[in-house]
Amino acid sequence: MKKFSLIIALGLLAASCNPFNQPIPAGVVKSVNGGVDWQFANAIKGSSTSSISALSISKLAFSPVTSQTVFAGTYTDGMFESDDAAGTWSKILSNIDIYDFVIDPTNPKIIYAAGFYAAHGRVLKTQDGGGSWVQIYNEESANNPVRSIAVNPTDSSQIVIGTASGTVIKSADGGLSWQLAKNFSDQVNRVLWQNGNIFVLLKTKGLFVSPDFGQTFTEITSSLHKTYSLAGLTYTQGSISTFSQVYVDFTSPALIYLTTDQGLYKSIDGGQTWQLINLPVNPTGSAAHGIAVALSSSNIVYTSVGSTVYKSLDGGQSWQTQGINSGGFINYILADPQLPQIVYAGIYSTQ
Repeated sequence: MKKFSLIIALGLLAASCNPFNQPIPAGVVKSVNGGVDWQFANAIKGSSTSSISALSISKLAFSPVTSQTVFAGTYTDGMFESDDAAGTWSKILSNIDIYDFVIDPTNPKIIYAAGFYAAHGRVLKTQDGGGSWVQIYNEESANNPVRSIAVNPTDSSQIVIGTASGTVIKSADGGLSWQLAKNFSDQVNRVLWQNGNIFVLLKTKGLFVSPDFGQTFTEITSSLHKTYSLAGLTYTQGSISTFSQVYVDFTSPALIYLTTDQGLYKSIDGGQTWQLINLPVNPTGSAAHGIAVALSSSNIVYTSVGSTVYKSLDGGQSWQTQGINSGGFINYILADPQLPQIVYAGIYSTQ
């Protein structure tokens, strides 16, 4: 607890040492020593003055070929690529607010970007690594962004997307045609395709799983978040108001993490039971956002609350903490698949 108090104090001190009230950077930060130290990594390639430091990061991802190539989606300024491990960035997609993107695991030149443009949700696709893009989905209803997208790792012609209104829509032909899978009537925050299952995380209703390409869905967070009907109205019972992000382990599908407004939850039995993971955090600010687990060891876990990153080496039993003096909260965390001491964090700017 003393260490946490010191981090908060240092954060406040740093904020108070800004006499000219200059904007504090957001964008991307990087650590090469397991989260002990962090540096901003926002430079634009070929420019000494431009950067992505004012942008809000929606997602970070590595190329399936090399972790030296990193992609960043932004909520307000398209999508960027770095070919030097976030040393510099180049814009590969403009004029769309990116909520999510996914790279075809069998062909890294194929990327799908989900977002919002001209008052409508869209999905764009590139087959040349971002050199050119075509639209493969246009949401008919206005002001309804496409918030998440997932591709079947074993059959990239199968795509699933989720919208802000709660519709989950699927394509079996690479985006040539689409059909409704389910209308949850609740904002879709994440869609993952993992271990043959489609996981859909809703903002207030929790986590659902489909083993059959969206034909049926089963809720697996009912013990955390119960709903019931009375007199024709739907009521919610439970301490969690907002589910943010979900992680499903690659090698052990029974291992699932959820970040929520009430902190971090963990399941080791595929969602049958859940455990609240105690973080050394001030109870008044316990909303967790980012979550990443090392591919090389599921015991190495990173999560975030506000602008503090938490790291565990024992599956969440104990934590190390490091505050980052940023202009927002840590929204997304990405750990190197081979070297988990190299980790990136995307910041959502609140300035």
